[in-house]
Amino acid sequence: MPRAFEVKEGQNFQDGTGLTVRVERVDPDARVHFFVIDDRKIAGLGEMSHLAFVNRFARIESAEDACASIKRLGYVAFRRVRLYGEEFELLSDPFPDRDQIAIRARAKG
Repeated sequence: MPRAFEVKEGQNFQDGTGLTVRVERVDPDARVHFFVIDDRKIAGLGEMSHLAFVNRFARIESAEDACASIKRLGYVAFRRVRLYGEEFELLSDPFPDRDQIAIRARAKG
């Protein structure tokens, strides 16, 4: 059964194999035209029916959406965390950095 979501120009999607695509446009015949993204660069073009696209791909949140989700889940700046045995003080809220998410932190010790 297809997942229900809207496919719009500029959105990023990924399939189960890790193939990442960015929607270029959806034409009146319900064909989705997209760019294949590899290492943040356009690596090819493709198209498929809207139904096939929805069955294959899941939407990837934008970095801004992901930052808001992290905060909603309880992220708090200026706390201390332990990662891989080292303690850090978190100095900022999550923020978009290119197409990734970053947090400023300072190692303790």
